[in-house]
Amino acid sequence: MDLMTEALRELLRVHALEVVDRGIEDVWIMDSGCSRHMIGHRKWFSSLNPVSTKEYITFGDNGQGKVMGVGSVSLSAKLFLREVAFVRNLGFNLVSVSQLLDEGFEVRFKKGVCRILDADETLVCSLLPFGQVFRVDLTSISGPARCLVASPSADIWKWHRRLGHLNFNLLVRLSSMGLIRGLPKLRAEKDLVCHPCRHDKMVAASHIPVSQVMTSYPGELLHMDTVGPARVASVRGKWYVLVVVNDFSRFSWVFFMEFKDEAFGFVRDMVLRLRNESHKAMWAIRSDNGGEFRNSRFENFCCDLGLEHQFSSPYTPPQNGAVERKNRTLVEMARMMLD
Repeated sequence: MDLMTEALRELLRVHALEVVDRGIEDVWIMDSGCSRHMIGHRKWFSSLNPVSTKEYITFGDNGQGKVMGVGSVSLSAKLFLREVAFVRNLGFNLVSVSQLLDEGFEVRFKKGVCRILDADETLVCSLLPFGQVFRVDLTSISGPARCLVASPSADIWKWHRRLGHLNFNLLVRLSSMGLIRGLPKLRAEKDLVCHPCRHDKMVAASHIPVSQVMTSYPGELLHMDTVGPARVASVRGKWYVLVVVNDFSRFSWVFFMEFKDEAFGFVRDMVLRLRNESHKAMWAIRSDNGGEFRNSRFENFCCDLGLEHQFSSPYTPPQNGAVERKNRTLVEMARMMLD
């Protein structure tokens, strides 16, 4: 769809002084040939969601700009634009007349009086001539009078940051109880969102526990992990523990090691012994990404025997939860015996 004509670009060049004075990203142009609102500057968005499909906008000079996302823009309490496209390489902010009409607004063009009205015919904002087109007069947009420095939420935000991003509800409780000297009385407000708190206090969702055995016979899958180094060496100078768990029966093997690279020797001997003792084939072994397991010796050994070596995702112990839980059980058992 054609949006920007050469005539519009020429008008903007004629009014270059005004654009430079205010900043081109602050100019909103009414466009009756534009099927949707679109802007090229991220700063205006109050919310922005990326698009999953590839969509391109064709300009009047046959150039194209990719739609990077769709969001909402709040120009005032009365003028809230929805479904606004964020277009790369678009140098202007375009307000679609047709989309305003679909949203219930009324746009009146008269000589000397051009304005946008809501459903109750209340003035939302005025439109000023901009060469042969019109732009939104942001200075005419009226809203509730407020002083941003002394807004009701200014104190709670200030003390929220001063006290290390303390929870808002707890902060209000502390202020009401007078437990902190110098802390003023704060009032609880709804829908307060601190973006650093939301990002930096994020925790991973819990893994759904598996209550049923996923294997059909003993030795089909082995879980393995190492524990250590211990703070104190054993009597025989061992610092590490290798734990292997049979997935089907939860039978466990425990090996004590002086160095972590001894794990391969223990696993190799145990796997070869199990293959001789069992009438059914071993299918896979599962471990984390530790260097004692992810190396060329393990890789060659698994390839020779036709074993699949499964690795859990980095920093995700629950994916190898069978042996991780066994580690905790063994450590707690040893601690109780020493008590």
